[in-house]
Amino acid sequence: MAKYCCWMLVVGFLCCPLVASAASPSEELLPDTTKGYVSIPNVEVLRTKWNETQLGRLVQDPVMRPFVEDLRNQIKNKLSKSRVSLGLTLDDLSDIYGGELCLAVTQPANDESQHATVILVDITGHEAQAKALVEKVTGNLLAQGAKQKSETISDVAATVFEMPKKRPDAAAQEALYVIHKDMLVVTDRRDLCQHVVNRLNGEKLSTLGQVPAFVATMERCASGAGDMQPHIRWFVEPLGYAQVARAEAGGRKKRGVDLLKVLPHQGFDALQGVGGHVFFATGDQEILHRTLVYAPPVKREAGSSNPERYNLAARMLDFPNTDTLQPQPFVGRDLGGYLTFNWKMIEAFEYSKTLVNELLQGGPDTDLLEDIIVSLAKDKDGPQVDLRKDLIHHFAQRASLITDCRRPITPESERLLVAIELTNPEAVQQTLNKAFESDPDAEKREFEGQVIWEIVTDDSPVDVEEIKIEGAGFDPFASGEDEQVVEEEEKKILPNSALTVAHGHLIVASHVDFIVDLLKRPLGSDVLSDAADRKSTRLNSSHVALPR
Repeated sequence: MAKYCCWMLVVGFLCCPLVASAASPSEELLPDTTKGYVSIPNVEVLRTKWNETQLGRLVQDPVMRPFVEDLRNQIKNKLSKSRVSLGLTLDDLSDIYGGELCLAVTQPANDESQHATVILVDITGHEAQAKALVEKVTGNLLAQGAKQKSETISDVAATVFEMPKKRPDAAAQEALYVIHKDMLVVTDRRDLCQHVVNRLNGEKLSTLGQVPAFVATMERCASGAGDMQPHIRWFVEPLGYAQVARAEAGGRKKRGVDLLKVLPHQGFDALQGVGGHVFFATGDQEILHRTLVYAPPVKREAGSSNPERYNLAARMLDFPNTDTLQPQPFVGRDLGGYLTFNWKMIEAFEYSKTLVNELLQGGPDTDLLEDIIVSLAKDKDGPQVDLRKDLIHHFAQRASLITDCRRPITPESERLLVAIELTNPEAVQQTLNKAFESDPDAEKREFEGQVIWEIVTDDSPVDVEEIKIEGAGFDPFASGEDEQVVEEEEKKILPNSALTVAHGHLIVASHVDFIVDLLKRPLGSDVLSDAADRKSTRLNSSHVALPR
């Protein structure tokens, strides 16, 4: 839900008067179990700055109105699929902003099966409009079958709605509305509502503003901004947010290994937070985004000789800083997106052993990654290449992801290309040739002497007799929904792909014509590094390695 929240809170804003905020900052009201957070410190300022950007002016153009309305409808439809309904729309809030607007999701008691959503709106100078909004929402929800009751929460009046059930066996859900001390509080959890009200009343409770990851993220981003104030602030606790999103969607449905259990076992809970500040129309940039990943080193016992920053597979998270990440000369400007970064890939490959072992459910004394390497090298029916020596050990420390869309635009137009810098391109090309020349699913293509291997997966059904197994692990009365889940799990991310070595990089693409287009481009012609729109765009991001 978080990836939609920022744009939900940007694209749909209407006019509202500018009033200095008097209510408490949202991070001082939210509990320390907050897992996802988006805050707009001042809606009117954001709206003004957004409209000063080229993108803001573009969406206001009458020609773009059908597109913008369709986008708004898509966002609303996406959000409506949530099991949580608070009875609010963006337009409902347009007249009540007095300062900050915040949307957050929490995990009550840090229980991975629980989830809660809250909207906080500073209504300074707009209390009458806020009360009118609650009356309007009351009429709408009652018309939809909700049941209304008036209660007090921590001696503060609250309007509570029991929402109609989507299914007879579904748990009862509530929506609570409270207006108190220049703040409108809308949430779906009674205990969350009580926490916010108690904080408004000055009670000392643990809050998001005390969470070390949140504090470090906001302080670091603020230090880089100088006197500029952010137009959007956001924060996510990665694993916790993933658990909340799963709980909100109805719990875990997929079979097999639970990735959200595996990742903490492998040390990835060291990623305690990701957040940042977003600015619009700064004078030098259309959009400026500062992001911080908070992952302090694991605390070791006194006298420990372990020099590693993280545990087990989390040691893969080593992205060296550099000042030389300019777009490569083969990257043209006619693309959809471009991301490049440094990564110690050889070391990451070795550190992935424990992760592979747990994902494949190997025993404590097994090394399934080594078994795979041996099998690939020695199996007479396999590619007979040493994955480590013939491929991985030729990787440098830079990887890039490029996307674009073919015309005419269709749902299948998007193309993806990954480029990995190599220390020995010739050796890697030989490895590809050896691996795929006897592969029945690989087709050798050439373009101006360049060998490209296209891998085509045959998804046509195989005519075999259906085998039914009943017993442990096999439910003869399994629903079609379960079957659909299994089918979705088996879908491949890249059903077709193509590989080659070019310009000193291993190139892996979703479409063979994407590689051909790359090879056609003369080096240095119409490149991304010379694009005016790239030069006017500044991305300032930080991967922080805190001192031991």
